[in-house]
Amino acid sequence: MTKNDSIIACGRTINYEIIYSKKRRKAAIVVRPDLTVEFRAPHGLSREAIRDMVLKKAGWVWEKLDWFEANRLPCQEKRYTDGEKYLYLGKEYPLKILPAEGIKKLSVSFNESEINVHIPGGVSEELKPALIKKAIWNFYSGCAESEVGKFLKVYSEKLKINPPVFKVKHQKRRWGSCSADNVLRINFKLIMAPPEQLEYVVVHELCHVKEKNHSAKFWKLVGELMPDYQVHRKSLKKDGWKYML
Repeated sequence: MTKNDSIIACGRTINYEIIYSKKRRKAAIVVRPDLTVEFRAPHGLSREAIRDMVLKKAGWVWEKLDWFEANRLPCQEKRYTDGEKYLYLGKEYPLKILPAEGIKKLSVSFNESEINVHIPGGVSEELKPALIKKAIWNFYSGCAESEVGKFLKVYSEKLKINPPVFKVKHQKRRWGSCSADNVLRINFKLIMAPPEQLEYVVVHELCHVKEKNHSAKFWKLVGELMPDYQVHRKSLKKDGWKYML
């Protein structure tokens, strides 16, 4: 459940979205690179209590908002045009659009130096960006599904459990999640990140199969499986805004 609210602090208005969760035990404020603010609240926390907490953190919120405003790129949205740069497994590659006769639909391939989109002849210029976007998203989703499957196999064996069912999805606010019935959902855009960041998210969500909260026991389990997880957790928080499609 979500609600919108705002407060005036330091002579400026902070608009924020309240996201309630029955699973959450502690409240948290998240400032996103798109200049939106989220308040993640345990179920039942009053709006007045939330306002008090946002007010106390207002200085920090404005500091983050001002930093993102000063450092954000002029345009983060992709145009899906020839030569545009795309992240794949942590490295940037140019997009190469290749007209191809004798094919009926677009296909995407990767050759270690560029991402190739093979497009049928006769496709109108107006339709190209939307069709290329769909093809790129499908390609990234397939690659992410393959990588997630590999990591799950390795770490499920270490946990001595059967690999859980997983789905690779576009998730607007989350890199991953684990449902009550142990279905893992991983954001396919993590295929843009260095492999270690995707690996960390898989390990994190897999550990929720055994520990449903973020207790000390949970983090101990994550650390046993991936001793350097904190490095990759911090780098994902720092660089996650770059993984835009």
